[in-house]
Amino acid sequence: MKSLRPVLLISSIIAILGLGFAGFMLFWGPDRIEFEGRSPVELLKSGDIAPLIVIPLALIIGALALWPVIRIAFPPEIKNAVTAQARVMKVWDTGVSINDNPQVGLLLHVTPSMSAAFDVEAKTIVSRLNAALVQPGITAEIKYDPKDPKRLQIVTLNVEEIGSGGAESRLEELKTLLDRRLITEDEYNKKREQIIKAL
Repeated sequence: MKSLRPVLLISSIIAILGLGFAGFMLFWGPDRIEFEGRSPVELLKSGDIAPLIVIPLALIIGALALWPVIRIAFPPEIKNAVTAQARVMKVWDTGVSINDNPQVGLLLHVTPSMSAAFDVEAKTIVSRLNAALVQPGITAEIKYDPKDPKRLQIVTLNVEEIGSGGAESRLEELKTLLDRRLITEDEYNKKREQIIKAL
């Protein structure tokens, strides 16, 4: 998630600078459109009014397209959030990937310390290196709105709970990711070292 934020910010800055340059060339560049003494009808007939429509429209469409990604990268803070432990009961693929990291759906059994337990669904982005470890049985730390428990954020997923018993399958999964070129050699070596150290 942390790597997504700078990418999103840089992409947004580049897009804004590009549109700003287009606007500058439109109004002040050597081929600028002359508005003085021309009626809207004349601008419309000449086609010179089109950029005035296209640039704001591009900004609106771009903002709407990026909004779901922005919500994932910068989730709104939950006021008066309560921290609780949860157990993952079910995992499914949402079909969404960001920076090649999959978004997974989770059915969580939440056990707050001061209220009754409840089940809730949530979505979160996980590292592609840990995707195989996100499975039923692991625990998570979450923050949720006590007035609306469906509003929650997953703080951590304790994927290392799988333990050394699954080390062989984890190494095989890691090798498969490398063979399919879904991870780099450096990522493979780093994660392989982590798995071996955990034995």
